[in-house]
Amino acid sequence: MLNITDDIRQLKRLIETKAQHPYLLKYIQKPSLDEDKLMLLWGLFNDLDVTSEKRNQYIISTMLVQIALDTHEIVSNSGEGIESPEVLKNRQLQVLAGDYYSGLYYQGLASIGNVDMIRILSSAIKKINDNKIILYQQGSIQDVPTLLMTIKAIEASLIQKLADYYNEPAWIEVSEDLLLLKRLHAEKRSYMKSGESIIFDALREMPDDSIGGDVPISEKEEQVRTQFDKCLRDARQSVERSMRKLAKLDDELLERVKAILEQTESMANSYVKEG
Repeated sequence: MLNITDDIRQLKRLIETKAQHPYLLKYIQKPSLDEDKLMLLWGLFNDLDVTSEKRNQYIISTMLVQIALDTHEIVSNSGEGIESPEVLKNRQLQVLAGDYYSGLYYQGLASIGNVDMIRILSSAIKKINDNKIILYQQGSIQDVPTLLMTIKAIEASLIQKLADYYNEPAWIEVSEDLLLLKRLHAEKRSYMKSGESIIFDALREMPDDSIGGDVPISEKEEQVRTQFDKCLRDARQSVERSMRKLAKLDDELLERVKAILEQTESMANSYVKEG
């Protein structure tokens, strides 16, 4: 079995080097790298009969797509009203950076003539963006199962499409369940800190019967919190079930999964605002 620590360190270095652009980094923050998605990709490809060279190219290309999506997300979540020239320039450079990272993934796969992988990742990008539109369109999600499916699609489609192509259903389940749980943790942290969360917003906008009937406004928020915590607990149980379907799992990846599961316990029924 390959050594995940050394491999992840090498892959991070390769990705960061590939994504580095001196001019962009003068004005915008260094692109973030989702190490959990990187580890899941490593786990998937470690189970496949793929050469290390191809594996690295596929993982790097996929993570460049993720960086591009995350960079564009920063743009869509920032800026309202009249903007100063400096802020406007920053937003324009964020868009440019996202496009730049997308171009890098395409260039890398095109250089080795891998049309299949370009098609797979392009399909994942479309699915992610389609589901982001659904999530952000007010009132478009009518029930909790649809909401969770939407979040899974946004967070895990890149890995899901690859795992489906290689006929690895266990990795589809693990990636969807684990990344859903991780996103729920992030949304709750945001809610506890600032009161803002797109998932809490979606729960509030659902028909009253979807979260417990017609209730006074003063009680609605408590029902939303209760429903969210149920989603959190159910997601944790789903991760535990899906993890048992993997034939083998690297110790470091297993430890990271355990750490994410433990966060659920520490966050249970906690709504103390910070700041």
